[in-house]
Amino acid sequence: MIYVEAFFILNMGKFTSVFIIIFIVALIFPPTTYAYLDPGTGSYFFQIIIATVLGGIFAVKLFFKKIVNYLKHFLSKDANKELTAK
Repeated sequence: MIYVEAFFILNMGKFTSVFIIIFIVALIFPPTTYAYLDPGTGSYFFQIIIATVLGGIFAVKLFFKKIVNYLKHFLSKDANKELTAK
């Protein structure tokens, strides 16, 4: 099934290819727009960045022992392989 989907994507019609190119060019070079960004927008983006960093730290803290145990197990396998190879 995946092969069929990949084959379809690679063999898109000429119209579809042209449409995708025009869409990408329109996204890269948009016409002049006049948008209002209120002061809360910068605060919201700052909040998203802080939440992402703190969420990542929490995830590492939560799974730290599992990560360390996995690395110890993985490294001990490599050390055992090197010792038995000699």
